[in-house]
Amino acid sequence: MKRCFSLKRNKEFKRVYRAGKAQKCRSAVLLYTRGRHDSLRVGISVSKRLGNSVARNRIKRRLRAAIDCNFDRIAHGWNLVFIAREKAKDERFELLVSDVSGLLEKANLIAEPGAKR
Repeated sequence: MKRCFSLKRNKEFKRVYRAGKAQKCRSAVLLYTRGRHDSLRVGISVSKRLGNSVARNRIKRRLRAAIDCNFDRIAHGWNLVFIAREKAKDERFELLVSDVSGLLEKANLIAEPGAKR
């Protein structure tokens, strides 16, 4: 996932937290809201309760890679925030990818195969 597709500012995260809808699974929570532009923007949040900086960065890397596996299927025009849960620390990568995919399907954020991107 390129850096241009990421939420960077605290203001952007707060907007998704305040106005967004949520979907949950065992390893992550997805908050999503319509974006102000046609591009897809994704942010990842990992609490300090999940471990030290090394553990949190490992969780972020794995979650970012799981999102990247599904990135081409995600509809554009949305702001997404993935919040890692305790299970994300020990989850096998294949299950993490399926959790992310399941969250996107629950939220109806999968683009139509022939849709213009």
